[in-house]
Amino acid sequence: MSNINAIRNINATLNTGQPNVAAAGSRDATGADFGATLAEAMRDGIMRNTMSASAPMGSGVPGMHGGFMPMQETAIEQAIVDAATSGEIDDAQIAIFMLMMMMQSNQEGEFSMLMQMMVTMLMQMQGDSSALRSNVMNADFHPFVLDEIDRNVFNWQTPETTGGGQATIPIEAWRPTTPAITSDRGDRSPELYRAVIDQFSVETSERYRPFRNGSTYCNIFVWDVTRAMSAEIPHYTDPDTGAPRFYPDIRGARSMGAIATCEWLSTHGPQYGWREVDAETAQMHANRGRPAITSAGSLGHVQMVVPSQDGGFDPIRGVTIAQAGRTNTNFTHISSIYGGNALANQVRYWIHD
Repeated sequence: MSNINAIRNINATLNTGQPNVAAAGSRDATGADFGATLAEAMRDGIMRNTMSASAPMGSGVPGMHGGFMPMQETAIEQAIVDAATSGEIDDAQIAIFMLMMMMQSNQEGEFSMLMQMMVTMLMQMQGDSSALRSNVMNADFHPFVLDEIDRNVFNWQTPETTGGGQATIPIEAWRPTTPAITSDRGDRSPELYRAVIDQFSVETSERYRPFRNGSTYCNIFVWDVTRAMSAEIPHYTDPDTGAPRFYPDIRGARSMGAIATCEWLSTHGPQYGWREVDAETAQMHANRGRPAITSAGSLGHVQMVVPSQDGGFDPIRGVTIAQAGRTNTNFTHISSIYGGNALANQVRYWIHD
């Protein structure tokens, strides 16, 4: 689907009353809705993709910068400002998502003009913009696009570490946590492992609440915990090499879900300190305070193996785990999550020294 058609479909969906990113678009005095106005301004090819494998859209094309022709920039900017100043608040909100689509399609381009448009719209909107920010941050766009908008439009700033013993746990799953309790190779114990797990409050934290945006967050929980234990299983990787990428350096990075995380463990995990073992070895490793996880790529699930209560391994009930997923739990045996066939044939175990 072309970007222009995608924009038209968004606007059509909104105006038929179907749920989407914002309320139905209002119409100006001429009867033309803003989505159609913007699509018309884009008709002559502003979203034409001239990207090559090595060059960003618009590079080397006379009269273009960051993928946008100056005359078309002016037309779009004027359409957006007109909608904002005429009181078409809903349409201005829709426009933000349209501009995000432009950023998504051209992540290597220059965003300053688009950012200024969004700032202009926010200045024209009445009331608190927190609800709009929440909708934007939970939209299905690349985390780099969301992060750029949050910083430059909504003025979000990275929270400072207070040293007060409280982890900073953002609701946005694509944004990393700031753990208050950490562990590394020189500082491991079952008690510290337990404390690292507990600080994320996996059973109650909104960050991991199942299906809050239609997703579950097992890989995000594993990312958070292993990162706090200096054994990070990354959420972001280089799309070509599989090498970890670290926030905020995520422009163009691959954002991995659970299945991709399982694949990364098999393909790249050993290079970054993860090796496959059997269930008992994984449990005894965790019992010494060292990072251990499970993966089930065919099922799209990962879990933390955590220290058992008695320091042993139960071959009937299996390893003890903490997980986010359809069910969030701080401590249970793996047999309460998987049936016997899946447990025997699909679950794999990994440890990090």
